[in-house]
Amino acid sequence: MALLHCSKIQVEKAYSIAVNAPTFLKKLMNITGMSEQWVAARIKQKGDSKCIS
Repeated sequence: MALLHCSKIQVEKAYSIAVNAPTFLKKLMNITGMSEQWVAARIKQKGDSKCIS
């Protein structure tokens, strides 16, 4: 729990942390081919998730 900074460890599940995983913004930049400013202006928060309309 201390190594993963996760308070709710479930014994039957495996946990890992992705290293150098692209952020949502970087993924959208790659998909759309648009600038960081364009993508950042369109990212919206819906509940616990981020999305773009």
